[in-house]
Amino acid sequence: MPKIVNWDDRRDEILAATWRVIARDGIAKATVRAIAREAHCSPGILAHYFDDKADILGSALVLSHRRVAARMDARTAGLAGLDALRVVMLEALPLDDERDLEAQIEISFWGRALGNPELRTVQHAEFDRFAGRLRAYLAEARKLGELRDSVDIDLAAHQLLVLIDGLSAQRVLYPDRVTAARQRRMLSELLDSFRPWPA
Repeated sequence: MPKIVNWDDRRDEILAATWRVIARDGIAKATVRAIAREAHCSPGILAHYFDDKADILGSALVLSHRRVAARMDARTAGLAGLDALRVVMLEALPLDDERDLEAQIEISFWGRALGNPELRTVQHAEFDRFAGRLRAYLAEARKLGELRDSVDIDLAAHQLLVLIDGLSAQRVLYPDRVTAARQRRMLSELLDSFRPWPA
């Protein structure tokens, strides 16, 4: 009797193998053959799930982001405004081993996307999706009276994104200089700068 394969699970296993190869060997060595070897399958099997290497890499990035978003959704249940925004930001920052790996994968994609229009399009769409999420929390914070009137929501969202990207890049390059405590402090000071001035 033929083995029944859950295609969605198998696809996710291949993408998880892709993350492991990137984290261990770097994105330049994440070849179709290396990914297939890590996933314990043949390169031909990968062709059943993905069009080419760019499709594998783009799918790995998107799935990584979806898993982070699911974590954010679970941990912001019942929260609103700046409280929810703080939790979302903490999930996005490289504060532990799991999030360090996510940061390594993200940073690896930056250089690759510069020379690959397909990956660049995926990355831009993911950036826009997350920026929209941050803007929504900031707009909610404004309705709750948690923001100064002068805060520009688009600029504030961009500042938050730059904080994530900057800390992620520095954490990957200089892990000892970017402690979890320092990241939390930088986030707290940025969020506090959005709040109304004390009366």
